[in-house]
Amino acid sequence: MIRHYLADRALFILFYGVNTVAIALVAYLSLLFAGLEQPWNAFAYMGLLSLFFLLVGLAIDYARKRPLLKKITDMAKRNPLPLETAHELEAMRVPSREASLFIGMLRRYQERYREELDHYKSMQEQHQVFVTQWVHHMKTPVSVISLLTQQGKQQLEDRRSKTFLDEINDENDRFRHGLELMLHLARLDHFAVDFVADEVDVVALLRELVNEEKRQFIRRNLFPEILVDNENLLVYSDQKWLRVVFHQLLLNALRYSRQGKGDRVTIAIFKEGDATLVEIQDRGIGIPAHDLPNIFSPFFTGDNGREKTESTGMGLYLSRMIADHLGHSLYAHSRVGEGTTMTVRFSSRTLHDR
Repeated sequence: MIRHYLADRALFILFYGVNTVAIALVAYLSLLFAGLEQPWNAFAYMGLLSLFFLLVGLAIDYARKRPLLKKITDMAKRNPLPLETAHELEAMRVPSREASLFIGMLRRYQERYREELDHYKSMQEQHQVFVTQWVHHMKTPVSVISLLTQQGKQQLEDRRSKTFLDEINDENDRFRHGLELMLHLARLDHFAVDFVADEVDVVALLRELVNEEKRQFIRRNLFPEILVDNENLLVYSDQKWLRVVFHQLLLNALRYSRQGKGDRVTIAIFKEGDATLVEIQDRGIGIPAHDLPNIFSPFFTGDNGREKTESTGMGLYLSRMIADHLGHSLYAHSRVGEGTTMTVRFSSRTLHDR
């Protein structure tokens, strides 16, 4: 800190030294032209006296400014820097008018920043409330459509009509999933409020999800395969958010498998050291190597998204965000034409470090 203080005053010290030398030189030349003897001891005493006053002046000035400099140095180490820094500085004894003007300007800047931040937060909250209410309103007609198509299938005997209702139901399911995706994205900013850590039976959860999507497996002629090396695999997580992740990965496996070919979608749950791994593997079109680094980016659909028009580029982004918030790892391995494996890794310390 003192090094920075002296560096800022290097120019002042330099001119002070030049001024002292100039005075001594003038005195020397005056005595020389007057034909008098030069009192070198007096010159040396004058130099020492000048240096003494310089050091005393710097010491007094540094002592006055040291508390403020120390406070600013400590604040600079904070990350992120709080908006109350100007008020903290104003509460101190300000050693100079320059510092007072600077702190006043900093306070006005922070107050304006806070007002704009509050304004945008308010707009964001209003937007989230609107999205949440709109999604809830839309879920009612989606449920009604699903109920009507089920009733229609029970009452109609014509096979073409049943197929037509199945197609309506499939599109309705896509719409429902899109609404749920939007709702989860809106809730993600309040993740900490909506988070409940507990032991989760991951095998039972995955079996439940597979059972929910059995109609998709049948329609796409795909076969679920669950491989478990231990039935009692418990992980620490939030079951509701974890369900969102697994559901999205399962839907992706269904979507990108080869349709109608009788392929398997394999879900493997196993231990690897202290960690528990869940792998959801399809044997579908795979992901090109140049797209793999970006598949968890928002709105990225890549080459496969151009073929599968229902891709939004938000499913894997949301899954990665949730996994990160939960403290789990989510990553992918894929080869074109051979399929994709999405892996969720639960470390033994998961959630304990949160």
